[in-house]
Amino acid sequence: MTDGRFRALIAASLALPFLMTLLGPSDCGGVWRLCSFDAQMLPYRPETARAYLTAIQPDIWRYLWIVQPLDLILPVTVCLALREGFTRWAPAQHLGLLRAAALGYLVVDYVENAVVRVMLSDPQAGFPDAVAYLASGLTTLKWALLLPLLLIAGASWWQSRRFDRGGVPR
Repeated sequence: MTDGRFRALIAASLALPFLMTLLGPSDCGGVWRLCSFDAQMLPYRPETARAYLTAIQPDIWRYLWIVQPLDLILPVTVCLALREGFTRWAPAQHLGLLRAAALGYLVVDYVENAVVRVMLSDPQAGFPDAVAYLASGLTTLKWALLLPLLLIAGASWWQSRRFDRGGVPR
């Protein structure tokens, strides 16, 4: 991948969450600070998910037709950016594991999006509690995978600026 395409991928990965927040529901009735299931790093309960869906009811179309389609693109851009970053900067002995973990993040995020879609498709709170618990668990798992991967990518980049690929100081 060229440097220009890699920078564009990073820019898209950074811009999409802001776009999703800007174009998504803006008032979630005080249930959450950021009006998105995806933004919740800590587990939530079915009652919280139902309260959120009730609060965004007038703007639920924004979540269904803006946020969720963008959230099909975001995990791919993040995964590809992480994998390319690891290829460029990570030590060779860890490359396979890091690239696989980035792919694992992508799979978890897509499954999470599908489960959230089940809740969004029945906003009158007709979904079983197990669906909300599963969505919450997947969201938490997604963040538990993504945050360390981002830190490792940042640390790998920092190290690559200080040392060449063979570990020799620049």
